[in-house]
Amino acid sequence: MPSLRLRDERGAPLPPPEGETLYVFFKTTCPTCALTWPYLDRIRRAGDGGSLRVLGVSQDAPATTAAFGQRLGTRVETAYDAEPWPASDALGLSTVPTLLRVGADGIVAETVEGFDRARLEGFARRAAESAGRPPAPLFRPDDPAPAVKPG
Repeated sequence: MPSLRLRDERGAPLPPPEGETLYVFFKTTCPTCALTWPYLDRIRRAGDGGSLRVLGVSQDAPATTAAFGQRLGTRVETAYDAEPWPASDALGLSTVPTLLRVGADGIVAETVEGFDRARLEGFARRAAESAGRPPAPLFRPDDPAPAVKPG
């Protein structure tokens, strides 16, 4: 994984995460990102206290990104890759969402472009196991129809 120049919501440089990290590059206007986001929040909650960190990387402004999270009822930790998107460019990304699971050794272990139910379930299992709990179903029969309209 190349060194990324990510920022926090105030524009200050964000130190690289320590340990295993699931980076999720997204745009708030992307319907597939909106569909994916509540499941990422479930993955985050499944791994609370464990070794897998979920880090959203927004390609939008902090205020727009905060409104996105509020609209979807999520609390995914977020870093920012401001235009002209140097981190996304360094990774050669052309699709959002793109998920990169990076090991503690800094090696990209897994890449997912778009919505992939089976791979999201795998991330949820990994997160729960890293936190020492049994995995819970990520997808539930009572899930409401996703609200994927942008912004």
